[in-house]
Amino acid sequence: MTAAWKYGRYVMRHRNSIRTALGQSAFGAMVLLLSSFAPEAAHAQDKYPSRSVRVVVPTGAGGATDVTARNVADYLTRALGEPFVVENKPGAQGRVAATYIVQQPNDGYTLFAMASSQSVLPALYELPYDTLRDFTPIAVLSTAPTMLLVNKNLPVTNITELIAYAKRNPKEITFGYQGGPPQLAGAGFAKMAGITAVGVPFNASAQALTELVAGRLTYIITTADVAKAQVDGGTVRALAAVGEHRAAVFPNIPSLYELGYKLDGSGWFGLAGPRDLPQPVVNRILSSLKEGYFGKEPQQLLQKAGLEPAEEGPDQFKARLTTAIARWQEIAASLGMKKM
Repeated sequence: MTAAWKYGRYVMRHRNSIRTALGQSAFGAMVLLLSSFAPEAAHAQDKYPSRSVRVVVPTGAGGATDVTARNVADYLTRALGEPFVVENKPGAQGRVAATYIVQQPNDGYTLFAMASSQSVLPALYELPYDTLRDFTPIAVLSTAPTMLLVNKNLPVTNITELIAYAKRNPKEITFGYQGGPPQLAGAGFAKMAGITAVGVPFNASAQALTELVAGRLTYIITTADVAKAQVDGGTVRALAAVGEHRAAVFPNIPSLYELGYKLDGSGWFGLAGPRDLPQPVVNRILSSLKEGYFGKEPQQLLQKAGLEPAEEGPDQFKARLTTAIARWQEIAASLGMKKM
């Protein structure tokens, strides 16, 4: 690797601060100069990957984001011949990992297991990065339907009855949440339904579920796989899928969209990179996914974890992210929530 190519990598790693310091025109001239070394860069990309690739996960081990990341990393390791190694960087609802990713070289050797929570964060926090600008979408790999659950002893069997009950008991309605999506989804539902509900924060979603089972919460919104285990166990009742479509594991339970409430709290999980990831790198990964992953046995293993396989490329991924960010910001604004 030549000194010029190393310098080019340094510039792209620190591109945001350099662009700010020099101004857009001077930064553009620098990039144009460095592009004269493009043949060497192109050769490196043609060989991608030539060494191990890190896949950074914004959560701890075992969750849906981690499961999806390990599933696709295992496939890409076998398909592309170099190790794709999962690295967990939990913290601050995904902000720790996201901030780390935007500081990495855009050479394809550090990828991001992006989750739907990233679309909620701009509505809740002042972020040190721009979610739409500072990441390169590659593919959405799986989705996780969410369900609105109530305690089995609550005298309601559907959403209409829940709303009526809440209006008769306006001072008793609570919902539990952990993290951004369940918080906004729970509050958003109350707003759309015209009821008063107090949100109760928890450090882990399992704690909220425990409180619901004990009858100390009115409702929670959680993933369909968790919901199914509890519904089958007879401890809670599922009233609706929180999204446009019914959950595959609850085919007889309507979605909120069917009932007239345009609220989508479903989760999704994808693969992304830092800003300006070279197109040959994106194409290499995407073509491999299309050849042996999408709709095939490796991806179908996700269903065992309660996830639904997805097949969305960069454009669909970007559109999904753009729509979700706008939707959550609108909900947060309607609730009068201020960024932290």
